[in-house]
Amino acid sequence: MANHVLLIEDDEIAVYLTLKMLKASGFAAEIDVVHDGMEALAYLTRHGLYGNRLSGNPSLILLDLKLPDLDGFEVLKQIRTNPVLSTIPVFILSASNTEEDIYRSNLLGISKYLIKPLDVNEFGQEAAKVLSSSAPSR
Repeated sequence: MANHVLLIEDDEIAVYLTLKMLKASGFAAEIDVVHDGMEALAYLTRHGLYGNRLSGNPSLILLDLKLPDLDGFEVLKQIRTNPVLSTIPVFILSASNTEEDIYRSNLLGISKYLIKPLDVNEFGQEAAKVLSSSAPSR
């Protein structure tokens, strides 16, 4: 299965800018977008609207922290405690640069914490590292 990425972001402008930045960095992976924490968990666990989703687990998750319904910290906690999902690399993409948010994210096992607006070169290099070393999707 080819690499694919899950972007979890509620702000449509941020989605647009992130997708544009991904293309500018030469990113060629398939990208799925969900807009809140509950939708993200449904996607990842193949429930509800995503019950018939055919693609395997994403090779990388891009997660915003400030989400409606279920925030990014709770989504990350659910990912890390689910044996099927726990090894998926997660990049936090957040406007927050508070030490508390960065510390909490690291405690929950993120791969990278990137502050918006994103640096195209930094993101491209970090994503390439993760995608080249990740195991095939399950």
